[in-house]
Amino acid sequence: MTFLRDVSDRFWSFVSPRKTQERRDKPFKVPVVPMKREKVPAKGKKPVREHGDIDTAMSPRTRVQRWEVSTPTSNGSVDPTQLPPSPPRSLERHYYELDNETLIEKIEDMNPEGETVWDANEDTFVAEEGDYTPQKKKAIDFEIERARRREQARNLRDAGWANDAIFLFQKLGNRGHEPLLPAEWIDDFEMLPEFLFTRSIDKAFIKAADGTDFHAQKALSDLFNVGPLARDAILTKAPIRTAEKQIRSAIIKYNKWAMKEDGGFATVWNDLSLFQIHTCAKTVSPKVLEAKAIRGLGKLGSMWRDAFRDRITQNSRTDKSPVDYDSIPDVPTLYGVLASHTIMAFVSFDVLAPNPCLRTIAMFDFGLEDYDVWNSFAIAIFVIHCRNRMVELEEYLPYAEVKTESDPDL
Repeated sequence: MTFLRDVSDRFWSFVSPRKTQERRDKPFKVPVVPMKREKVPAKGKKPVREHGDIDTAMSPRTRVQRWEVSTPTSNGSVDPTQLPPSPPRSLERHYYELDNETLIEKIEDMNPEGETVWDANEDTFVAEEGDYTPQKKKAIDFEIERARRREQARNLRDAGWANDAIFLFQKLGNRGHEPLLPAEWIDDFEMLPEFLFTRSIDKAFIKAADGTDFHAQKALSDLFNVGPLARDAILTKAPIRTAEKQIRSAIIKYNKWAMKEDGGFATVWNDLSLFQIHTCAKTVSPKVLEAKAIRGLGKLGSMWRDAFRDRITQNSRTDKSPVDYDSIPDVPTLYGVLASHTIMAFVSFDVLAPNPCLRTIAMFDFGLEDYDVWNSFAIAIFVIHCRNRMVELEEYLPYAEVKTESDPDL
């Protein structure tokens, strides 16, 4: 019994709430803040507090006025490079910022001197979000619009434009005025207005040719991201994946779908194309970009001449007939995509002109967030147009040589 009593006493001394003398201090114990002593006033004078009377010092208004707000600092365990970038003051950046002369004006200077500068993007109809409803959408007098387009085409032809470039110019300008997509895609692009869809597959310009609708929709959906990617590259000051590189990558990716996956061009002779992409940083003069584009498109025109000649030679060998170089078709109109910073421009290059030069077709700014969809539609229209033109010229192109590797074991 004595043993049990000792055990109970020891247990009670351990759990008893009255046990204070044996309590050990915790290492995280908050140190006691020493109280500030007040000065004792002389006799006959009232004690005065440093912040006034007790009732005034404890009032809510006085306590709020005494708050000292300090910004917490990050400790050493936080990597500042992993923190998200601070939001910009404004993403609404227009293109007049480069040394009192806009980048757009510099691109316009590439056109022949004295010739009127045209921009298909100025004809694009962009409605506000609330104007997409059929009740608010303004009806377009199509007869007046057709007459205006005919007059516009006549003026462009008189200025020396090729017919193919005129078609592309007007197709880009018709964005927002005519349907572009099949009606079967409407559930996959709910953010687009209904008038951009049509049940007539012949009127849908952006569609799958030989491939599936799924891959066509996926390619177009990825194209809608080029604007945000370009702006993110500027906000994060990307050293490699710059804004112009993002635009270039998006065009190449969409063209790969249009040509190889959907157009049936698994292989093309010498990777022949109707357009080239040229980019430069915003610190580089557009004159350098212009010279680079003219030089590159000139070489591309020579490649097209060689391609037509090779096809004539291949046909003569197959038919065992003499070579007739007089039947070689004319080199088609070539195009260039110029990109610098968030600015993108489509230009035409007529090899058959007496003095081949660049002519601006349309200019776009991916720095403007509200125009992302319409700018992406412009890329889609441009690529699809070049793809359709390649289909028309396929019979004049030489057969692509398929490289086969021999098996050393045979």
